[in-house]
Amino acid sequence: MMILIEQREVRNDEGQRIELRRRSFNLLLLLAENIGQVVSKEALINANWPNVTASDESLARCISDIRKALGVKYRHNLRTFPGRGYLLEGVRTKAGNNIRLDCADMPVQGGRGAEKPFLAVLPFTDATGDADQAYLALGIADDLIVTLSRIRWFHVIGRNSSFAVGKEEHGDLGRIGRALGAHYLLDGTVRRDARRLRLTARLIEAGTGRQVWADRFEGDLADVFALQDRIAREVTLAIEPSLQAAEVERARKKPTGDLGAYDLYLRSLPFFHAYTREGFTEAEALLRAALTHDPTYADALAALADCVGRMALNGWRDDVGRAYAESCALAERAVLADPEHPGALATAAWASAMFGERFERALELAERALALHPDTPAIRSYCGWVFVYTGQCRRAIAQFEAARRLSPLDPRSYFFLLGLAGANFFLENFKETIALTRRIVLESPSHIVAHRFLAAALALSEQKEEARAVLSRILEIQPDYSLSLACRSRMAHNWMMDLWIGGLAKAGLPEQVSR
Repeated sequence: MMILIEQREVRNDEGQRIELRRRSFNLLLLLAENIGQVVSKEALINANWPNVTASDESLARCISDIRKALGVKYRHNLRTFPGRGYLLEGVRTKAGNNIRLDCADMPVQGGRGAEKPFLAVLPFTDATGDADQAYLALGIADDLIVTLSRIRWFHVIGRNSSFAVGKEEHGDLGRIGRALGAHYLLDGTVRRDARRLRLTARLIEAGTGRQVWADRFEGDLADVFALQDRIAREVTLAIEPSLQAAEVERARKKPTGDLGAYDLYLRSLPFFHAYTREGFTEAEALLRAALTHDPTYADALAALADCVGRMALNGWRDDVGRAYAESCALAERAVLADPEHPGALATAAWASAMFGERFERALELAERALALHPDTPAIRSYCGWVFVYTGQCRRAIAQFEAARRLSPLDPRSYFFLLGLAGANFFLENFKETIALTRRIVLESPSHIVAHRFLAAALALSEQKEEARAVLSRILEIQPDYSLSLACRSRMAHNWMMDLWIGGLAKAGLPEQVSR
């Protein structure tokens, strides 16, 4: 890909011109003129919006435009440095002072980024022995690099480095890891058998040679490129939780005095996923500690926004209004720290809808998150809740069903189930709501939001005795819960609030609870 500075054009590998909005192109041109250097957000805004008050959101939209124009092959040449700015990687040509973009190689290290693990995808081995079919093994490894690179909490080493070193070292994983600076290596074998493609893959901890994960995948070769895409998605979905579990275990064993922001964030995750008051309290403390090390750590900001909001939602914070406001503020800080972080965008969308009554903002953020990384269950779920609270319940169901398919063994399956229950509730499919919430409270007896939906659905189904029994359990978990507290829920439409409050009132929830 070429950026022709004098002609003010961007051309792809086939020489075709790529269209960009004027401001987005001006931004790309400024980055190209400073190739290989970090350009601050302030410098980019001042140059592109002189004498105009422009927001970080305007800048983020231009950055998104540029990444879309660069495509999957070159989008990672534009790097984000949270809290600092952006850097474009490329080579300045001798003729015409133009910029040539090559596939991005090793991620730039420094600052907080050096704490995150580095993963290298090695060239997969073609076990068929047919040189004409070798492209399948390389194509799958290429797809994996692109798909894995969308996940923001670890770095994926560029194709040029990992493929070159992988071939030179002839299978010595320890030496490959050291040569690449990689903590984890992903390799595998591709075998073609008639019209079937079989792939085995494994994730190795480079320093110890320990196998973290391994699995087999196969499919029909009728549409080989669709098969490559599907295998890449399935391998990515399998790898991420295994890699995160390995990193959590490493952080747990690390001496307390040596913990950095990344380690503290990892330590918070098991407490966060436990979905108990004690777990959230411990997770909140660890996440706040992480942010004292790095106030612009997008993952920790988003997780803390979720943690604070969910504690208030469950009645585990006395200062509910303040907690809602803090959740929204933390989520927006996460987006400002990394405007291209799908998890930060999705969390901010969820908080904006659930706690901020900013439904248009929530929908905008949700669309951006889904466009960046639709194959992550958590992204689908957070965005699903945005659609629930804006009354787009059938669209919400599609998101939660997709999340369940993507991660059938997810430790937070209650998140998908509750979303489905909520969407069905507002569609007045009370039978389905009752079935789903009963599954949740069986797995997580203290999940008070599930109890609330269950009580309201039972009452609206004229199952008043069962509704009163569930209401008694709600008041055991949260003695001060009342209709006045329930009215603090944020929903985009009056009919939604009427249905919600009407169901809880019919179940017998009092207007106020005397203390």
